[in-house]
Amino acid sequence: MTISTINEVKPIVLRLDSTSNSDIYPIFSDVDFSIDNGSVLSENIFIKNLKAYVKIDSLPEANLPDITLEDSNTQALYKTLNTEWTSARKQLDLLVSEDSINWYPVGSISLLNPAGYPYRVYNIMDLYTQNLAIELGKNGRLGVQLKDAGWGLLQPGDTVTIHGSYVKEICIDDSPVQINNSIPFNKTINNESTIILEANPNRKYVLIVNESLEDIYLNLGILSIQGKGIVVKPGGVFEYSIQQIPYKGVITAISNSNTVVSGIESF
Repeated sequence: MTISTINEVKPIVLRLDSTSNSDIYPIFSDVDFSIDNGSVLSENIFIKNLKAYVKIDSLPEANLPDITLEDSNTQALYKTLNTEWTSARKQLDLLVSEDSINWYPVGSISLLNPAGYPYRVYNIMDLYTQNLAIELGKNGRLGVQLKDAGWGLLQPGDTVTIHGSYVKEICIDDSPVQINNSIPFNKTINNESTIILEANPNRKYVLIVNESLEDIYLNLGILSIQGKGIVVKPGGVFEYSIQQIPYKGVITAISNSNTVVSGIESF
């Protein structure tokens, strides 16, 4: 068995505005990885960075906490939390799911209109994990949901943009394909495009031999043209496996005069 790993980096971009409701919004979607040659053994999604840009114009400004030099660290923290969670605000809940059906809360952020700042940027990775990445496996997903905290949902002029990226790690078995059966063939071709092999979704290997004294021209497609395509000299061969060329469609050929080609198709 030959094991290889492929990494795909994909962006995350989700925008919420006044048209957004209280539905759960997955922050990204993904499809299963497919490969013509080999088989997929596992898929794993890692979110490496995740931030939220928040601009709330529909609320009165929230003043910064009044922290003095005499305040202890605990007192300063309480003042900050009081401003964060008792000011005029909207709320965004952060959710996680293992099947995109059942969602569970992991944290919330308070959406304020901070005095002196046109917007805020939240590092929402911190609410999901203390590690360098969020590991979701193949089917795990993250989502967000707007919640009415007494000041309604987003209004015109309000914007929340979730942005970041994730890495999809795919482990594949790309061992040489196993041949279970082979069928020999012989075809006579001339100066008109001739099908020598029909499409075969199970094709794994093809060998074509030019048994004539004329050049032949092959095409991995439905129409061969004289003087174009893959030239096979008299006595020459053309062969490929699907690991080299992942083509399982029609193969055609053409020549100046009647010529014979032979070969095998394996699957």
